[in-house]
Amino acid sequence: MQSASHLVANLFEDSGKRLRAEAEKVAADSSVKKATVANDTRSRAAAQKSLSRIATTGQQILGIDLRDKTGRQLVWADGNAPKTSAFLKRRANLSAPPKTTTISQILSQDSVIFYAMQSAVVAAPADTTGFITVYKQISAANGAKVVASLIGGDASVLIGNSDGKNWTDMSAMVVGPPAPEKFGAPTAYTSSTGDKRIGTAVPIKSLNWMVWVDIPASTVLAPANRFLRDMAIVALLLAIVGALAALLISRRITAPLKEMTLAAERMSSGDYSRRVTTTRRDELGVLAQSFNSMAQQVDEATVKLENRVQERTRDLETALHELHETQESLVRREKLAMLGQLAGGVGHELRNPLGVMTNAIYYLLIVLKEAPADVKDYLGIIKTQIVLSEKIIGDLLDFARVKQPQLESVAIERIVREQIERVGDLNGVKVVYDFAPGLPPVRVDRVQIGQVVLNLVTNALQSMEANNGKGSMLKMSASGGSNGFVKLEVIDTGAGMTQAELGKMFEPLFTTKARGIGLGLAVSRTLVQANGGEISAVSKKGEGSTVSVDLPADGKAA
Repeated sequence: MQSASHLVANLFEDSGKRLRAEAEKVAADSSVKKATVANDTRSRAAAQKSLSRIATTGQQILGIDLRDKTGRQLVWADGNAPKTSAFLKRRANLSAPPKTTTISQILSQDSVIFYAMQSAVVAAPADTTGFITVYKQISAANGAKVVASLIGGDASVLIGNSDGKNWTDMSAMVVGPPAPEKFGAPTAYTSSTGDKRIGTAVPIKSLNWMVWVDIPASTVLAPANRFLRDMAIVALLLAIVGALAALLISRRITAPLKEMTLAAERMSSGDYSRRVTTTRRDELGVLAQSFNSMAQQVDEATVKLENRVQERTRDLETALHELHETQESLVRREKLAMLGQLAGGVGHELRNPLGVMTNAIYYLLIVLKEAPADVKDYLGIIKTQIVLSEKIIGDLLDFARVKQPQLESVAIERIVREQIERVGDLNGVKVVYDFAPGLPPVRVDRVQIGQVVLNLVTNALQSMEANNGKGSMLKMSASGGSNGFVKLEVIDTGAGMTQAELGKMFEPLFTTKARGIGLGLAVSRTLVQANGGEISAVSKKGEGSTVSVDLPADGKAA
């Protein structure tokens, strides 16, 4: 499998080099260069003619797109199937010219599987005037079958992107194997049809793709199954012959020997108390006495062995438990050390470009007031993701080093309502406030405890996302606790947690969500403890969760 996958990958490596040379040759066409420089009707017509000839005579070319260095389309040339490539014409302005010739990952739209080759158009040394994009269709099902037949009758060959998300058998998009943990190593997996297969993935570096070659596990195991079948037949024949021989011998053996056989069977089942009773003084009598002596010794040795096994088992269980706890402690320490290095090294460096991106989104929303709705939607999506990234970075920095709290006297209700307003859209979740009358203010750092409340409210809302707000309720409750503390409770009706998840919810890097890195609750616990408080939680799967925060009350204000 390794040899076959490397052989196929090398073929594609050579193809990648040829494809780059082909794209660079198109970009070096004189009419193409003139069109990007002059950009008039005559030069574009000449470029159209030249590119149409290339598009219709080239292999599997859907179309060729010529654009100036700002990304504005100058010429489009259809291949031999204009209807198939119609969706490519409608693509919006592209980005700036690539610095090097690039080949995209495998793409699919309208049942068309294709990839794009981009190369810069250089009219003069160090003067990039535009770029050319050649779209090629992937359609070589017969070639894939030929390669697979050379490997084996049941083999299959798939081509996919390096991230393992898109796979094709070179005739249609298919469900491929999971992303390999290690390239080149044989991997066993179950296909979408339920077949167990063994395959190998090898990267195609020149194309940023990878090739997968696999065969059914049944084909690999067929020789072993045949061997086992033959051995089973031989074993059956031996058993039949042995049974016949035993039958003949048993008819010629006396009753004491039969009794010894029964005693031996009892011993093989674990009963070592059985003894042979005989009054004979011949060879069979001596054999019976020897058997009884052996049974006595085996019985005593078995008791001793069982006691030693039980003792060693207890020791082993204790050692395994200690080893497990030690491993978990080491893993936690390593995670914390990595987090500290990551936060200190890149936290501030990442915030600066995110701030620039936020300002750019704000500017684009102002100047593109008449932009299509989908453009504004995409800008909103980018803005949301920037906010999420800033929160992750903030969690990293807060976890790495907690600032000294700036204590002040503030009402817990004020902190809660500020953070609810900060959340914005609650997606239909009903918020209920239950603040006991006459609550004393708390003496905390308002910003840090506000961050804690925001984290708890965000987690509660995310746990109720599956309900789309229908019947979901978020309750913010505060009451006077014991020993001069004020208890704040955040109660949701979300998915809840198991006891195993509940025990790890405040650990760094633990999360049950698809987004985030699992630092929000760990940072919250650190901030609460820094302000002299405590945080705890109770939860039940399918019924929601309650997180309690005990904060010190301001004794003087009270």
